[in-house]
Amino acid sequence: MTTVDEYPALPLGFCWADDLRAWCKHLEDGRIALLRPSDPQRAARWAQVAAFYGAQPPLAPAPGPAVESLVVGVGVTGPLAQSAARVLGRGFVQVADLTGAAAVPVPDGGRVLLTAPVDACSLAAIAPLMHTWSQHSVRVGLLTGLDLPGLAFSLAKILAARSPQPPGQDVLLDGLTGTAHTGTALDERVPLDIAAAGRWRTAVVEAHGWGSHALLGPYSVCGLTGERELDSTGEPVPGGCTSDRCRAGGTLTPLLLRDLACRTLALFVCTALILDPHEHYPSSVSLAHAALEGHPAAVIGMTHQDLPVNAEPRLTGRLLAAGRPAGAVTADLNDTAGRTSGYLLLGDPEQTFVAAPQPGTSPVLSPWPARRPALVTEPEPHGRLTGLLTRDGMWHEPDDAPAVITDGHTAALGLRTELTGWLTALDDGALFEDNLRAGAMAADRPKTRVVEGLKVMRRHREAARESALAALQLVQRSLRAGYGPVPDLPAVLDRHAYGWAKALSEMSERSRFGMLDQFTDAATATHTRALEPVAAGPCGYCRGPLERRAWSGPVPGCVDRIRVACPRCGLMADHPATPAHTAVRLHAPTELVPGRTARLTVDLPEAASGMWLTVQLRDRGRHALATHHRRGAVGAVQVEFAVPGDLQPEVHRVWALVVDRFLPAWHQVRVLSTSGPHREEQLP
Repeated sequence: MTTVDEYPALPLGFCWADDLRAWCKHLEDGRIALLRPSDPQRAARWAQVAAFYGAQPPLAPAPGPAVESLVVGVGVTGPLAQSAARVLGRGFVQVADLTGAAAVPVPDGGRVLLTAPVDACSLAAIAPLMHTWSQHSVRVGLLTGLDLPGLAFSLAKILAARSPQPPGQDVLLDGLTGTAHTGTALDERVPLDIAAAGRWRTAVVEAHGWGSHALLGPYSVCGLTGERELDSTGEPVPGGCTSDRCRAGGTLTPLLLRDLACRTLALFVCTALILDPHEHYPSSVSLAHAALEGHPAAVIGMTHQDLPVNAEPRLTGRLLAAGRPAGAVTADLNDTAGRTSGYLLLGDPEQTFVAAPQPGTSPVLSPWPARRPALVTEPEPHGRLTGLLTRDGMWHEPDDAPAVITDGHTAALGLRTELTGWLTALDDGALFEDNLRAGAMAADRPKTRVVEGLKVMRRHREAARESALAALQLVQRSLRAGYGPVPDLPAVLDRHAYGWAKALSEMSERSRFGMLDQFTDAATATHTRALEPVAAGPCGYCRGPLERRAWSGPVPGCVDRIRVACPRCGLMADHPATPAHTAVRLHAPTELVPGRTARLTVDLPEAASGMWLTVQLRDRGRHALATHHRRGAVGAVQVEFAVPGDLQPEVHRVWALVVDRFLPAWHQVRVLSTSGPHREEQLP
């Protein structure tokens, strides 16, 4: 029999418990308790994990049970699960087996911590539950262990991970290339041996392997849980794995998964999280079991062997680093894979491993939780209930006529049209940049401000295109499936469009002759001009006949352009043939009085999401005398600027640059300036 003295010391805030009753009492007293295992070596490993998390403050009293968060206890785990619910501030439900858990009433968008013995968690039992709960956007995590002490150890890690920790780093261990990467974007390379021995906030492992082993460059990642590999009867496996030799690795160096020091572990290894010992090679070597016996408080891993993996490993690390809960990240991965049980979470679905982000800043892949009502009423015209939309935007056929329903198909089609319009505008913006760049490079001395401005414009345009394509892909996936998330239009599109327009407007602020012509020539350089112009009324300055000419886009889908000019005064307007740009009108003052304030009105469409507006006053020599910028302009915009006191009597010009998305337009009017008052006529 093991004595108390044989068990290692634990950090402050942790303690050993001899039985379940003592364990519950320690939790009530605010201490994180570990049930003593019968194996001293196992206890020593647990003590090392406790030391990894460090001293813990007393457990704070939990608030009252939350309706949307439950702990479900299965079979013999009930008493332990009930204590876990009490200390976590969750509701508690006891069921006899996993089949009974499907009948537990969980609200849409709720969270469930399912507590069950590891040998009860077969994929055959878990998959139907995951499918049922995913239909209601329920986030699920498993609280399990090799036995009751192991289950209590898993809960201890969850509780310890909730306490404030110093800032940590994340790492990606890439077995496909034998490299490791850290940094904010997981793109800073570090030696693999240093990464394997480091201490991390999140470790993401991407490697070829199966339920018991994975290949990581020169290492063989081994799922050994004890000191040596045992078969299902508890006997040593001949030639099996030990702490210093791995049967699957050959000459590779063994890397025990339980020794990988991290608070969160993501395993992108085929069938990594097979929990039931009967579902894989019947021995004590299992990546899932080793993770439970190791450091991480949360483990996200694959339960299938045919899931496509592309950018998911890096995305998982970045989502967790941004404060997205582990259960939501797991659901995101399942949405991406098109499976309800392709990925599994061992841990608390509400667990985050960084400080909570500001509202609205956490990255969301299924982006309706905080920005839509849980349910919306909208029956079809004939009154038939068409389906149910949960808080995360998942569309389902109704059961027993739910009281509130909605159909997101129309919204998805509208968003697809909107995103396609953005992509068309982005393509036109790229053509404009190319033409403007070609004209600048053809000059004997290219203007530095044009070259540098084009670099800024390109960065904004490429970033906006990436965001638009990502949103369009998500919409297309939901439309093909008939259900799924419908995102909001990415807000960064407007931000990048404004940045693009600002860089364009700044090019002309110090320019003189010919800059407006360079802009309009670049806008139509690849377009085809109509043969004959059309009359467009009288010129506002000389009253001569205006000519309106259409320019067709170079390829189908490109935006056509309209140019209005006076044979005597020159260009009046050059704009895309879109409803928003066609509605723009420029109302200039009848005259400019030196030393006075001039007022100008620009009529913009009310329905537009917001345009960029730049207005410039230019003298005969094309110098910019005054400049006004307005971001997000809609409706009638009043612009005031001070007329210089020494302005010479002449015909001056007012330029207006209007940018909607990435489609620029230019408007020009001519205004006379009067002679300024004599000094002796000015008031004191």
